[in-house]
Amino acid sequence: MLVPLAHAQNLGETLQECPGTLTGSTQPQQIHLQMTGDASVMNVIWSTEGRSTGEVEWNGQTSPSTDYCYNHDMAFHMASMTGLTSGEEVTYRVGSGGDWSEEFTFTPIDSSAEHFEWISIADHGDSSEGMDVSEAIIADAAAQMVTISGDIAYADGEQSAWDNWFNFQQDSMTSIPWVTAVGNHENEPGYEFAPYEHRFDSDGQVESEIFWYSRNVPGVHMVFMSTEHDYSPGSPQYAWLEQDLSSVNREETPFVIVFGHKPMYSSNSYHGSEVELRDALDGLYYEQRVNLVVAGHDHFYERTWPVRMSGENGSNVNPAPAYVNWIKDNRFDLEMPPIHLVIGIAGRSAYEELDEPQPGWSAYRENSTYGWTRLVYDGDARELSFTHYRIDGSIGDQFIIQEAPLESDAEAGFLGLPGFGTLLPMVALFGAAIRRLR
Repeated sequence: MLVPLAHAQNLGETLQECPGTLTGSTQPQQIHLQMTGDASVMNVIWSTEGRSTGEVEWNGQTSPSTDYCYNHDMAFHMASMTGLTSGEEVTYRVGSGGDWSEEFTFTPIDSSAEHFEWISIADHGDSSEGMDVSEAIIADAAAQMVTISGDIAYADGEQSAWDNWFNFQQDSMTSIPWVTAVGNHENEPGYEFAPYEHRFDSDGQVESEIFWYSRNVPGVHMVFMSTEHDYSPGSPQYAWLEQDLSSVNREETPFVIVFGHKPMYSSNSYHGSEVELRDALDGLYYEQRVNLVVAGHDHFYERTWPVRMSGENGSNVNPAPAYVNWIKDNRFDLEMPPIHLVIGIAGRSAYEELDEPQPGWSAYRENSTYGWTRLVYDGDARELSFTHYRIDGSIGDQFIIQEAPLESDAEAGFLGLPGFGTLLPMVALFGAAIRRLR
């Protein structure tokens, strides 16, 4: 059920929080789609220099906006486009104070589709390398959404950095939704999380302070959690994660991906593994059959083997290299422990010092490149493929997770874990060709 948009701020609130918006242009800017939990509803957020009322027009319909601000002299507007039909193109524009944007188009995601592609990044910002990544995303005609595992614009208290970042991404964000997990740089000095709360939306409410939520896309249940808020057992976030993950219909959405900022497994010497996070959630993710955990924070690329903690008090980390003689055709099976990715390569200065020797759970890593990652769901093959692209267009890493079991001649189970025997499907790295970025 759609939650109605929050009420607009009154004049007194505007005078107190952002008096500079009493004058200025009402021309819409920073326009970006916001995906809701209802496939028939898409929110859109934009900003103006001057305070005004706004509305969205789409396919002959109109809806008023919620108008608000925070301690920054820009006014923000959020409106909902409703009654959308999956797979049918929508033409829309937004207006404020009599000024209108140009027309844009987007196609609502069809949750029953047998093919779905998206781009995943983390640690972005506005460096030259970050802009190269943005240009690649803007030029991509096949991606249907973008996910960000935190550290988005690196405003760090300078709010114009957010304005510039959104305006640069607008050519992409007006046609596909960018869906976010919060990172430590979204907790800004003097502002805390207020800029993030006002510029992104997960539930149609202004200042809702909801930092964990989920979305379904074809074949995949996506969980966006916060490593910046309490995630320990007994916390509201842990309870929500447990409930959300246990409610997934794996027949309809066979794959589950968790997006968060700080990594549970990282062999980068700058930050490294977030041990408290791993202690708290590793068992839950294994029990609930999470397939991928996508993080950033360390500015490099790393992929683990399927991995989980075991032993008394979770003291041991068991990776899949003990299973390496089963590798064939570079594929992982759906039933394996999660693969963890660190993809903090979207633009911030690289962290080049790595832990040596390379831990046994680390399958592949590189520390001096920038780029993005692409995921493709193939419903016919019941598989999810992954490619790490560098900004020069070369491929750094690839793999596939597939649902259909493969036969194996192996006699022993995997790492002594129950339920893994001679019929256990194969685990491997992906070597088949994946469609190159268009």
